[in-house]
Amino acid sequence: MKEVFIFSYGCDLDHNNIDVLVKERLMPYSDHRSYLRNEMPPKESDICLKYDVFDINRNKHKDNLYSLDKFYINKVRLEAFMYSLSKLKGDHIYANPNVRGHATVNLDNVEYTARVYGAVVDEVDDKRLVFLDEESLSNVELREKLPSLPSDLQFLTMPIEITLEERESLVSEWIQRIICEVKNKKK
Repeated sequence: MKEVFIFSYGCDLDHNNIDVLVKERLMPYSDHRSYLRNEMPPKESDICLKYDVFDINRNKHKDNLYSLDKFYINKVRLEAFMYSLSKLKGDHIYANPNVRGHATVNLDNVEYTARVYGAVVDEVDDKRLVFLDEESLSNVELREKLPSLPSDLQFLTMPIEITLEERESLVSEWIQRIICEVKNKKK
């Protein structure tokens, strides 16, 4: 069975419509629903879909509602889900299910954390997407200000094929730029 990971991200996403799409198009094929009735996934299912959403606006972010679910669907259902998502605000991408994690940065003895996802661009040009999360209390003020910052600061994009030191440096520089921008906005 092919494993597919879809990731939706952006600022001020339309969570009501995303929830409706998941409820109507995916929940009937959820692994939880099958387990409740001791059923196997439908025979026509050849895709195990995982789905996650990240809203840059902390006030609208719903904490990983779907990230633990698996949905057993076929290619037609996947295409219909992606088509419906494409009509909504935000970016809705195929992501690498094996590239998800966290980044931790210490700046002036303050810890900042971020969530990392691997976007599947094409066979040559995959990238990592990095988003400030709420695992560190130091992030709360920054997350609250992110929606008002320039879009190039709302998340970080970096190549997949770089060293750990390069990744840490890029994340540190990005967070420093956010901190500077937030300080400038206070003036």
